[in-house]
Amino acid sequence: MAKTRVAVPETLRLDVIGNANNRCCVCQTPFIQIHHIDSDPSNNDPGNLAPLCPNCHNQAHVTGNITLSLSASRITALRDRWYRYCEQRKDGAGVGPNAILKLKNFVRASQLAEYGWATTFASVDLAYKSMKRDDIIDHVFATTNRDDLVTYLATVKQMYQVSRRGADVVRQFEPVCHAFGIGYEELE
Repeated sequence: MAKTRVAVPETLRLDVIGNANNRCCVCQTPFIQIHHIDSDPSNNDPGNLAPLCPNCHNQAHVTGNITLSLSASRITALRDRWYRYCEQRKDGAGVGPNAILKLKNFVRASQLAEYGWATTFASVDLAYKSMKRDDIIDHVFATTNRDDLVTYLATVKQMYQVSRRGADVVRQFEPVCHAFGIGYEELE
């Protein structure tokens, strides 16, 4: 008998994404899907949810001896280990609690971006094509990986042509970078 899918509440989904640094708990690929470990799509208990990339998510649903099975116990162990690792990184990440809010405020106060958020980030994950700007910001900037943050902030800088719009825009964007623990000069 098929089980009824119950949508994972947005706050819980964002918790899973944040706990996992927006990475798959198996292969650490970015842009994850939420997997129900017990295969019950109505069981949205946090202990039953795991962040998996589309490839690992597919493997989690494959049975047979052809590939190494991602069993429920293996996914749980890998998830828990990945969450611990991400928590340790967050402790030393230097990302301010208001960093995403500062970015959203900068974007709202700025003129239109040269390139749209959905178009820009859909090149990395097609799921972003149908998302709103603030949702994309929440997902993309949920990471504490410094290299990723530099890349994402440099992308935003390019989208809004920060350096070409003059010193005032640079002064507005610099505090956004600093809130993420990144120096503006690193985006060159």
